[in-house]
Amino acid sequence: MTLPDGMRGGIAPSDDARNAGYCEAQAALIVVEATPMGVRCALAEMRRRFAPAGPGPDLLGMAETVLAEALNNVVEHAYRHGGNGPIELRLVHCGTKLKVDLRDYGDPMPAGVLPGGALPDYGGSGDGPPEGGFGWFLIRALARDLSYIRENGQNRLRFLVPLAEA
Repeated sequence: MTLPDGMRGGIAPSDDARNAGYCEAQAALIVVEATPMGVRCALAEMRRRFAPAGPGPDLLGMAETVLAEALNNVVEHAYRHGGNGPIELRLVHCGTKLKVDLRDYGDPMPAGVLPGGALPDYGGSGDGPPEGGFGWFLIRALARDLSYIRENGQNRLRFLVPLAEA
């Protein structure tokens, strides 16, 4: 399920505002159910709203990877005790970055802090690399300014994803 928010587009700032770090932004509020299908719908909606209208470089690949990892973590861990609550994804595309504010009502992060993001150790057992454990490594490697807070029963993860330039 996607809710329109009327924030798409923006007002062109003055030259002074541009020089101060402001930009014309596109924003979106996407609300989905915390399920694998909900994650797919959120990623497709992000692409629909922010992909270039014509031919050109795909600047959203890195953002899509980070969002997929973060959203899947919510589905697999925050709502692991049952129930498929909502995930709210607030996105602001501003110049060469995508600002992300991800919110859910699932379980809090362990100890109330973000995971460290170390690569999983498979100890050379001969079984090959592990199936999982790479999500926070990827999120920390590709995103900037990560922050997490739990407030009034809501998890809130914020970060920036730089969009690669052609």
